[in-house]
Amino acid sequence: MIDRRGLVLTLLGAGGTAAALASLFISPRQALSLTKQDLSAGCSAANPQAAQLDPELRAERRAQAGLPRACDPLWDMMHRCHVGYDAKTGNYTLTPTPEIAALDGTTVRARGFVLPLDGSDHTKHFLLGINTPVCFYHPPGEPNEVMEVLSNQPIAWNDRPMTMEGRFAKINNGELGVFFRLEHASPALG
Repeated sequence: MIDRRGLVLTLLGAGGTAAALASLFISPRQALSLTKQDLSAGCSAANPQAAQLDPELRAERRAQAGLPRACDPLWDMMHRCHVGYDAKTGNYTLTPTPEIAALDGTTVRARGFVLPLDGSDHTKHFLLGINTPVCFYHPPGEPNEVMEVLSNQPIAWNDRPMTMEGRFAKINNGELGVFFRLEHASPALG
């Protein structure tokens, strides 16, 4: 289970400083080194529904607007899932499309940006998202733009998109806004 507050406390408790945490995210100079495949041309636009209600999310989406997005057909499929947000409870809902529901339990590949959840440069538990991460307090995108990844082996974190392969699972964590998981995952070869 992903705990945003716990993530920050873990990273800070491991000796991290605010500057060190900020350095985990891609810089504008590094963004310029990404290939055209890594840029947002041709990718779906972000779903602004919940961000319209949450000022922190609005600020995050503005920061992400000029940064690269990962392009992958799976994100396009996930993006068609309907996301709801209940402002009273702060919980999200997600209605999967039939094509996403059919993927549950199958092996899939997804290319995205990594946000470590275990405070390590070699991580086995992370979020994979379509957007360049800019904040530790929110997943790097809407609920239909991120997935939790449980990797079989530690992966070296870096600021470039990577492709992971694993068993796709639909989960229901409306409190944290995480509805997809890639289990038994490993970096995709080829």
